[in-house]
Amino acid sequence: MSVATGTRRTRALRRAWVAVVVVALAIVAVGLESLVPGPTLRWAPFAGVGTGEASSGPLSVVVHGATVADAVVVDGERRETTGAFVVLDVTIASSEELDLIDRDLVVDGRVYESSTKGPSLYQESHPAPGLPVRGDLVFEVDAALLAGGTSVELHLAPGFDAAGDLQPQVVVRTDVAGDAQDVVEIAVLSR
Repeated sequence: MSVATGTRRTRALRRAWVAVVVVALAIVAVGLESLVPGPTLRWAPFAGVGTGEASSGPLSVVVHGATVADAVVVDGERRETTGAFVVLDVTIASSEELDLIDRDLVVDGRVYESSTKGPSLYQESHPAPGLPVRGDLVFEVDAALLAGGTSVELHLAPGFDAAGDLQPQVVVRTDVAGDAQDVVEIAVLSR
């Protein structure tokens, strides 16, 4: 074996080891990135849970009341559903600037996103630090789940739940009872 052949083999072996080390470091970096907690986990490892009100991390939520309705009126327009509307009168406060707040209602283990038939003023519906918002959150649910009254959970989390896996920051339990009203005028969440 010549010196030139040995040097080529040594260089090839070094390149192979460098490539293996680079790939290993990339795998470790990706693995560590997947372990970094999202915003919900950074603010509080466990959701704040309460009846009527709850706080956790930067979010505080108070549910002042719940109403069941067959239809809602938003900005003078009557909107109907094939199920029932659950309208929650809430106050949401935050001690930090939040870009988005995901809002879900859990009824009998089923998750319902806030209804697109409710108000949609993005800027006014999110609290600024120290400036809470109050108004109605609207959810369309299966009317059969509300028959005879039931307990519901309002789940709020900072962020956008596109994948459906965002963990709630605040969970507020409240009772929904009584007959459905024909129509409820919606108070838009505002500062």
